[in-house]
Amino acid sequence: SVFCPCCPQNDSYLARPDADLPVCFQQTVLVWVPLGFFWVLAPWQLLPMCKSRAKKSSCPQWAGPLSSQVLATLLMLTAVAELALAFVEDAEQDAVPAVQYTNPSLYIATWITVLLIHDARRFCLCRDSGVLFCFWTLSLLCGILPFQSLVRKALQEPISDLPQFILFFISYGLQLLLFFVSGFSDVAPETKEIGKKNPEVTASFLSSITFEWYSSMVFKGYRKPLEIEDVWELKDKDKTKALYTAFEKNMKTAMRKAQAELEKRKRKKRRREGDPDHGNNMSKAQSQDILVLKQPKKKKKKGNNEDSGPPKDYARGWLMKTLCKTFWQNLLLAVAFKVVHDALVFVSPQLLKLLIAFVSDKDSFAWQGYLYAILLFLTALIQTLCLQQHFSLCFQLGINVRASLIAAIYKKALTMSGATRKESTVGETVNLMSADAQRFMDMANFVHQLWSSPLQIILSIVFLWGELGPSVLAGIATMVLLIPINVFLVAKAKTIQERNMKNKDERMKIMTEILNGIKILKLFAWEPSFEKRVNDIRARELKNLVNFSYLQSISVFVFTCAPFLVSLASFAVYVLVDENNVLDAQKAFTAISLFNVLRFPMAMLPMVLSSLVQTNVSTARLERYLSGEDLDTSAIHHNPIAGRRTFRLLPLGDLAVLLPQPSCLCSVTLDITPGSLVAVVGAVGSGKSSLVSAMLGEMENIKGHINIQGSLAYVPQQAWIQNATLKDNILFGSELDEARYQQVLKACALLPDLELLPAGDQTEIGEKGINLSGGQKQRVSLARAVYSNADIYILDDPLSAVDAHVGKYLFEHVLGPKGLLRKKTRILVTHSISFLPQADNIVVLAAGAVSEHGSYSTLLANKGAFAQFLNLYGNQEEDVSEETVALAGDEEEADEDIDPCMEEGSGDVVTMTLKREASIHRRRLSRSLSKKSTSSQKKAQEEPPKKLKGQQLIEKEAVETGRVR
Repeated sequence: SVFCPCCPQNDSYLARPDADLPVCFQQTVLVWVPLGFFWVLAPWQLLPMCKSRAKKSSCPQWAGPLSSQVLATLLMLTAVAELALAFVEDAEQDAVPAVQYTNPSLYIATWITVLLIHDARRFCLCRDSGVLFCFWTLSLLCGILPFQSLVRKALQEPISDLPQFILFFISYGLQLLLFFVSGFSDVAPETKEIGKKNPEVTASFLSSITFEWYSSMVFKGYRKPLEIEDVWELKDKDKTKALYTAFEKNMKTAMRKAQAELEKRKRKKRRREGDPDHGNNMSKAQSQDILVLKQPKKKKKKGNNEDSGPPKDYARGWLMKTLCKTFWQNLLLAVAFKVVHDALVFVSPQLLKLLIAFVSDKDSFAWQGYLYAILLFLTALIQTLCLQQHFSLCFQLGINVRASLIAAIYKKALTMSGATRKESTVGETVNLMSADAQRFMDMANFVHQLWSSPLQIILSIVFLWGELGPSVLAGIATMVLLIPINVFLVAKAKTIQERNMKNKDERMKIMTEILNGIKILKLFAWEPSFEKRVNDIRARELKNLVNFSYLQSISVFVFTCAPFLVSLASFAVYVLVDENNVLDAQKAFTAISLFNVLRFPMAMLPMVLSSLVQTNVSTARLERYLSGEDLDTSAIHHNPIAGRRTFRLLPLGDLAVLLPQPSCLCSVTLDITPGSLVAVVGAVGSGKSSLVSAMLGEMENIKGHINIQGSLAYVPQQAWIQNATLKDNILFGSELDEARYQQVLKACALLPDLELLPAGDQTEIGEKGINLSGGQKQRVSLARAVYSNADIYILDDPLSAVDAHVGKYLFEHVLGPKGLLRKKTRILVTHSISFLPQADNIVVLAAGAVSEHGSYSTLLANKGAFAQFLNLYGNQEEDVSEETVALAGDEEEADEDIDPCMEEGSGDVVTMTLKREASIHRRRLSRSLSKKSTSSQKKAQEEPPKKLKGQQLIEKEAVETGRVR
């Protein structure tokens, strides 16, 4: 041959005692297979590195891959020597086969490419390539046959071509060294710091496929119990922020398409309902009347415990599309590993068949047995590695899906409109985060069994047909008979699961109410009543779970027995149908091996179908929840106004919490200049809190817009406290500036409280600030906003929860003209009239509209609603002047308790008047209640008791003493 060395044509290379293959085959196929693998994947390895190199060209070089580069350079020199030797031999002798020119040239190009990859790693701080590791492995495996052939020939006879012999072993030895070097991860010093936080980032390819990087965590857990500080950080791509960003982008696209489909369905439905009923010539109005008359009967049949269910008109089918589009790379890679594993699963029985035939045939050569054993080992090894990588990807997929769904639910709970919020409960939201998101995680772990299990079952039957012939039909018939049982069990399981999720929503709702009002429950001794309600719902849940467990147990039992029943039926029919059919060792072991392959997919399939049913229910619940309407934030603009930071509330028209209800704010027009203090006052129900919600964009906007320049800080009327230290509550994720931090503590009057707390600002504050008083919680909330250093502060009556002297101190040192926020824009909603003279502008609200606004003196001079409001307080003070005389002594004692360092100002008279008024109001309310109680008791004694139908005593309460906990 001109291309490669000639070889005898009559030799059978499989029927000889040695394992030598033709020289032409060794120099072509065994060389080109690993090179072809490398050249197919090398461009995909270089392109990302080139992009990364352009971004990180300023990174310093590091000496990590230098050893690999030196070895690759030596390999290139070896290839050059082979090419030069071919030219020398061609000049001295006859024509040299072309393969001796082709192979060295291909090797030279390959080693240069390897050097480029290692050079890119030096500049890009990339870890070692899995492509190179696989290439070295494949090259060494393909070189085993030429290696053993040359060694055996050298032992039997003198070496004919010594230079080629030496160059081959030098090249093979260098490739073996590169294989070992690539098994270790050489990382840059910069990357090592990242590796300390997460070793997976810097793990080599060999460490990744064997999970060796996790060994340190296993040893640490063996030595001592693991704590949260021992857990490594997540990779950037696995963090919730990165996951949800991609998920939200795809979700919006898929949801828009689903909403369009929904509108199309609604239009078709309206057109159908608009046509008259041709069957009975009945008009639409008549049919509606009949439906209304029949509706109570339908409700009666459903029973009292059944819910009407979620509305049917919502966007459907978009959630699964979103998940597939977001995590398609993970899905495809898991599919690739699963395909390789499933293919190798059916290779093992065939190798076992050949190995049994080798043992039975005494004329077989020994090298065949070694070959079958090595192939069985390699098949099992690759099969195990692929399966573990597949499950690792599936578990990562499940966790990422769960994190994305929880983030989407959490954000939806914060941004949903009032109408949508009315349709869902807190219990349902919590249940969606915990139970429904977990369903998706469980399903993602084994989602590929939906196609893999049927594929394995079909291939197993095909191979069994080749072994047992038509007798396999008996086994197939047995499986077909089991399908209706599975269909029935799945349908019943779906019904039970839907019913159970409703019970779980109701239980979560009641538990949330109990935990939020546990103090009231303890004071009124309502624990038995609520405990009974929770136990009743839990009993229904447990009943459904028991029924579901029964169904699942039956399903698992049937499909666990299925492989045995299939094999029993197949073997029985095979032996009984023909006397010549004998189950020898080869046929029996091969068939049993295939039946074992059949066992796993048939055992997993019912579990996956059961999980699919649960996920289908959760999909509908999540799609209904996430496709609800959000608050329209398009009315909030951030356009610059005259080059300054300004808060402008242009004519809004109507703003409402729920659109079907009457509007809460009408025709509000405000223009707030920077650095000013604006007070918002008005009677109860005049719309002050609604105005704050409108400024924050939490109300439905019908017309108009809001223009905000700068950052916002909001202090609610009811303080929100995290379960963290007091310092963390104030910093709220911001960097610590010790000087500013101390300044904020002093201005918010928190320094005396730090002396009382056991650990100062490091004191752990309980859930919802349970170990702080109301005033302390409010001051912590105010300190958090002040420390944020925002441009605009919206304060919803933050001084109502503190004492009068503390409120005055906070106003002077934080909110007032000389306070810490004097250069900031402050919008203060307040009921205290003592601070109004110091406000730059006062907005008076009445019946959801701005009655008037201006400075304090201007509003008094106008004698409008604000003046009437102040005169009303003055008249009330004159009416109760006689009753306040009796309280004078108590008030004087209270004044003595005030911190003497506080300065007395003009607002003290008003504050003391308001305190006296509140005290008298409470006394009057107590007297009126006692009078009403006395009159009602007399009336009850005079009138005989009336027996009303349907009324009964639900639960008699008894007072217990001495057992308060």
